Amino acid sequence: MFKIFTRQISSSAVACGKKMQVYEPLPKLRNGVNLMEHIKAKQYEKFDKTGLKRRAISLQNPERIRSDDVVTVVYKNQKPVTGQVIMVKRSGLNSTILLRNKITGLGVEINIPIFHPNIIRLDIVRRPATYKPRNRHYYIRNSRLDVGEISASGAK
Repeated sequence: MFKIFTRQISSSAVACGKKMQVYEPLPKLRNGVNLMEHIKAKQYEKFDKTGLKRRAISLQNPERIRSDDVVTVVYKNQKPVTGQVIMVKRSGLNSTILLRNKITGLGVEINIPIFHPNIIRLDIVRRPATYKPRNRHYYIRNSRLDVGEISASGAK
């Protein structure tokens, strides 16, 4: 893999016949990009080829998914899941959304990893007229603000 070169050190070392091993320099990798940034870019390329999921949660995107939106998550081999977004956790490839829905009167919450390979896309079904002042809406559980049964059409 590496070629080993030998080089004489100094005139006094030459008299003793000592030689030092010198390895050829390693090739420049990643075009000078820091290792963790390179790995993160490769992972995004692997799990989000089109960049739609990154744009869906990006803070710079005005059309991003926010708490209080009604979202449908479309999977490859499952039925789609619809619910109101309670929380959006933005932490790189570990980003998740917490969806809440009521099924036959029972409140159900599903924590969905956004960059999971089985998730095809995230569709925003409905946005509220005005957003609530907080980012995480845990307080709506079992209150008058709680979600009703949300179907795939987005009707409450």
